[in-house]
Amino acid sequence: MPVKDRYHDIVIIALTKAGWTVTGEQVRLRVPGRRLWVDIRAVKANERLSILVEVKGFENAPSQVEYLAGAVGKYVLYASILNDLKSDERLYLAVPELAYNGILSEKIGQNVIKSVQIRLIVFDPERAEIVQWID
Repeated sequence: MPVKDRYHDIVIIALTKAGWTVTGEQVRLRVPGRRLWVDIRAVKANERLSILVEVKGFENAPSQVEYLAGAVGKYVLYASILNDLKSDERLYLAVPELAYNGILSEKIGQNVIKSVQIRLIVFDPERAEIVQWID
């Protein structure tokens, strides 16, 4: 199983504060011959919604561009698998405000978010709260 991102538990707290129930961590995606895990599964029963959340911190990376490429690549891979499985779950990339206001707000970040249609959860790590949902 993969190592949890530094912000993993903070995102769980933030989702819970926002009315979500976390139903799984390190959720395995069933792919023949491969082991893939998405960080978090959460549900909002009153709205009949289920989401999968991949958490990325973006801090202390030697290259923000390389980190962005890896995060986007993982998102695309998971989205492709969910599409193939005909899953109704929505996939989100959870990022701290600093990352969103950094490389993800630059032209390179905005271009990739738009072209790949990445859904984002922007959170405040100090308050452990979601500050923005971007669909």
